[in-house]
Amino acid sequence: MSTANSRVPLRFVVRRARHLNQWIYASMPWGYRVAELLVHVAGDSLDAFGRTMYAEFIKSVVRGMPDAPGGKQAFDLVQDVQRHGPDALPAGYGKQFAARVYKVLLVKFGDAEVVEDAMSEVMTKAVRGKVHVANGSSLHEAGAYVITACLNAARDIIRSKGRRREVPLVRDQDDDRVPDIADPDTFRDLDKTITPKEMERLLDSVAEVHPRARDYLEAVLRGDSQAEWARDLGVTDAAVSKFIRKVRPTLKQVLREHLRSATLMALRSAYDYRR
Repeated sequence: MSTANSRVPLRFVVRRARHLNQWIYASMPWGYRVAELLVHVAGDSLDAFGRTMYAEFIKSVVRGMPDAPGGKQAFDLVQDVQRHGPDALPAGYGKQFAARVYKVLLVKFGDAEVVEDAMSEVMTKAVRGKVHVANGSSLHEAGAYVITACLNAARDIIRSKGRRREVPLVRDQDDDRVPDIADPDTFRDLDKTITPKEMERLLDSVAEVHPRARDYLEAVLRGDSQAEWARDLGVTDAAVSKFIRKVRPTLKQVLREHLRSATLMALRSAYDYRR
């Protein structure tokens, strides 16, 4: 048999690799997968936060900044940022950092609404010139400063709304130690808020948002990329991006409401158990 005839078609290799990735992702703690779903749905707000914070980092000449998409060095963007602010930065620049901040706050407080409101507040302060990153600090130091600012903002939001009892995590909220979000087990507390059963109810409800909304969330929960889901649908990446941008605001609100409802149910169950 010739070598050419014995080769496995590329599509089969791709399919096997995808199935393996899905199997690995399915083995992750449920809370980790919930956190990833919330990050996906947060989407545009994380992009805005990331670019805003990275603009501050660039203006403060933070050391160790990654290159921007396209390979442009952060140092080369200083003048553009000084003239045009975060809008001078390409889409996606800083989004990985924003996702990290989001996950840290989600682990600490367990409430997506509190997390996004806190990050929005810090972003607004940055736009108004009220976030002061030390000149010449390292990327780690600058990131830690922003995370602390977001933690404080989240605590203030909880206190101002009298919602301390609605955040049922074991970790001390006033502890500034940053959880290791690289460890999937860190997210196990989210198992108590959105259980698989609660997620099933959520998936049923999003059908009212759009007929494809459930398919989208299920693809994320499987660990599929946007490109993989587009291939399943037989459409382009651009078409999927357009769809996600359209439904994301409503999905975000639905997720918030279900997370709040699930949190309150978990609190009542814990209270009844203690009694």
